Amino acid sequence: MPSASVPPPAAQVLLRLGVRDSDYWLAWLAYATVAFSCLQVLLFSFGRDQGIYAVVADKILDGGLPYRDVWDFKPPGIFLVYALAQALFGKSMLAPRLLEVVGMLGMVAGIVFLGKQLFGSRHAGLLGGALAALVHAELEFWHTGQPESFGGFLTVLGLVLTIAEVPRSRRFLRWGALGVVWGAAFLFKPPLGGGLVVSAAYLARRHGARGGPRAVLEPALCLAMGAAVPVLACAAWFWLAGGWSELTWTLGEFVPGYTALSWQGRSAPTMFYYALEEAFFRLSALLAFGFIAAIVIRPLFGREREGVFLVLGFVSLHLAGIAMQGKFFAYHYGATIPLLAFVAGLGLYKLWRRCLSAGAGGTAAFALFLIVAASMRDPVRDLPQTFWQRSLARTGHVLGLGPYRSTELLEQELYYVSDYSLNADRRVARELDERLAPDDFLYVWGFEPTIYWLTELRSASRFIYNVPQRALWGRDAARALLERDLEARPPGAIVVQRNDVFPAVTGSYDDSRTALDDYPKMARLLERDYELVRIIDDFALYTRRDEPRAARAPRHTPARKRPRRALDEARARAEGTR
Repeated sequence: MPSASVPPPAAQVLLRLGVRDSDYWLAWLAYATVAFSCLQVLLFSFGRDQGIYAVVADKILDGGLPYRDVWDFKPPGIFLVYALAQALFGKSMLAPRLLEVVGMLGMVAGIVFLGKQLFGSRHAGLLGGALAALVHAELEFWHTGQPESFGGFLTVLGLVLTIAEVPRSRRFLRWGALGVVWGAAFLFKPPLGGGLVVSAAYLARRHGARGGPRAVLEPALCLAMGAAVPVLACAAWFWLAGGWSELTWTLGEFVPGYTALSWQGRSAPTMFYYALEEAFFRLSALLAFGFIAAIVIRPLFGREREGVFLVLGFVSLHLAGIAMQGKFFAYHYGATIPLLAFVAGLGLYKLWRRCLSAGAGGTAAFALFLIVAASMRDPVRDLPQTFWQRSLARTGHVLGLGPYRSTELLEQELYYVSDYSLNADRRVARELDERLAPDDFLYVWGFEPTIYWLTELRSASRFIYNVPQRALWGRDAARALLERDLEARPPGAIVVQRNDVFPAVTGSYDDSRTALDDYPKMARLLERDYELVRIIDDFALYTRRDEPRAARAPRHTPARKRPRRALDEARARAEGTR
């Protein structure tokens, strides 16, 4: 029997101290939340936007250029991320999710660092990081893997570099790297690059007080020079590759028209207030309660208020950008959520410390509060199930439990929203694979680019969806380009979609099928050169007629039916033969 004077091994001492530490189980709860959130993101399939980014990434890896060879109107950063993901992990829906999870883990580590530096508590930061990961996962498959998602990871990195202390001899290098981060964030979404202004103001205040005007100008100049590096490199890529005019037309002409749709009859203060209300109160009850607690409960740490005000500086720029865009989609808040979660984590940690003083009852009350608040609100409100129900189905599928024994059944149940259905896309892709040769071209007259990615068929046009041809602004130029593309690369099949109505995107309540009434050239092309062979959900599949062009109907027939009526009758005949 060991003597009482002999101290126990160090490992036993550490174990006992860890168990007695009141924050021990809170830390494990945070780690479990991060792991659970990352698992859910890894199980997400593609939504419509993710399909767009993947198709553009494919083209980049084949030596193509966004906007010129394959078109979308998002900034170029997200295409490069998806291209990197597919280059590293192969062509799969998992590839960008793996890169996203790496970003999530980096985000959590960054928030833990910020909690230690600004709030004096690693556990407050860990709670904030876990909350950021959870709300990110709650955005579900449609609103993750977006430019704002990856821009949010860069925003946290930018905040870390802003407050990090380095030796005086290396601070210019740190400022330059910080500028590069904000320049890269600009390539995901321009307002995110505005973080440079907040960082510059913070550094000027911190160093200018004891260094004079030079100390104020030096960080701002270094940040500006660093930010120029990724922006100018991207511009040089498009200029040298011959895609500058397409880039400027898309971002300088099409995007402003898209943004202007949301400003009709609205004012800037109203838009900003709505963005603020959404961010603070409609995304997550835990975010809202935690943020309020952080402000209301008296400060526990010396730099607490400094940290909160610094974060609010970044949040205000984000909200201004969201209001300027005017769409208020849930994913637009993707870069703001980590910042709000960082402060909310502080508030939840303060509540935890208050509850501990009440003993076991207080601890139980805190646990009940977390459970209730976490279930009070979903940031995404257009899905048929709650996030927790969907997570249970996904996790059960991975473990071989529950009714969804195949991925296809799981996708059929979970991965659809509004007019989008991943299962329908797969069925269309299988049908096209049976009817077309690998070297055939395909054109989808609709808003369903994932079909290209699933079939691996080449698009007959740079326009992998038809929003530019349906939009109320600039569509004449877009239609002319489309007609030129289809003439140069006649598609072996054309897919026409219906029920894809997007007034906030196109400015019209017409779907793709109805839009053919206002686009007689496309309607005549379908009627003259193609025949309807199959209808799958909202998709009508047309293949080229077997007879030579000379045997087809003449272009001008006095008794020709209106294109919409002819298409309706062909569709009825096809439905009768299914």
